[in-house]
Amino acid sequence: MTRSGARHLLLALAALLAAACTRLAYDNATPMLTWMVDGYVDLHHEQRDWLRRRLDRAMAWHRANELPAYRRYLEDLAARVDRPFTEAEVERAYLDLRADYDRVVEHVLPDAAELFVGLDERQIAHLERKFERDREKLAKDLTDGTEARRRARAVKHTVGEVEEWTGALDERQRAIVAAREAVLPDVAQERLADRAYRQGETLVLIRTRDRARIVAGLRRLLVDTDSWRAPGYRAKILRRNAATFRMLAALSATLTPEQRAHVKRRIEGYVEDIGKLAG
Repeated sequence: MTRSGARHLLLALAALLAAACTRLAYDNATPMLTWMVDGYVDLHHEQRDWLRRRLDRAMAWHRANELPAYRRYLEDLAARVDRPFTEAEVERAYLDLRADYDRVVEHVLPDAAELFVGLDERQIAHLERKFERDREKLAKDLTDGTEARRRARAVKHTVGEVEEWTGALDERQRAIVAAREAVLPDVAQERLADRAYRQGETLVLIRTRDRARIVAGLRRLLVDTDSWRAPGYRAKILRRNAATFRMLAALSATLTPEQRAHVKRRIEGYVEDIGKLAG
């Protein structure tokens, strides 16, 4: 769902729906997202009830239409985990997940537009102030400490995420993660500009009170990002993605039998959760 802004409310919803292999996310999606939206726009009682109903409906749609595909994907992944993955395979998986995200966002856009149309001026002002605080926090996070310290934190964070799947990494494997971080182009200023643009455009859209225009505008901001994002930033994102694909492919070639078994157990646990959710 490190989330902020109206964009991030939608991203959080899409993430919780798309991360269907966690039963906890499913069990708590409606109250969690209602609480998040309330924090941004200060919903009144009728709006909260409406939002809960729409979120429940979105979860039912996802359960019926998306979970079976996730289960097939994970079962195929479990069957292939005993061999290394190529960079092309990692990239293909990323593109598939991105397509899943886009599909979920498309599904919830009409509900998001209807919610935005119903906001009054007090709630829009509340959202605008929240946006400002989010940008201030992001700026602080992106500039906290020296560049070396920020990169070290990034390595530690990525190692932790990988180890959730593989178990403990050895020094050679940690070096592969560190090598990725060392070549990543800095995108701090671009991220700040990106955040400010999305938030500003979202506020403009909300004030139109036009459902169709809001849906089209949010689609542009959330899905069709290449239509407005600066070419230099797009190029940096591609470079960062390519470095991640290389890292994951390289790590997959170094996994021990014990680590591969750890990955397989993790995947099979998600498959089991999906089976229970779908049932």
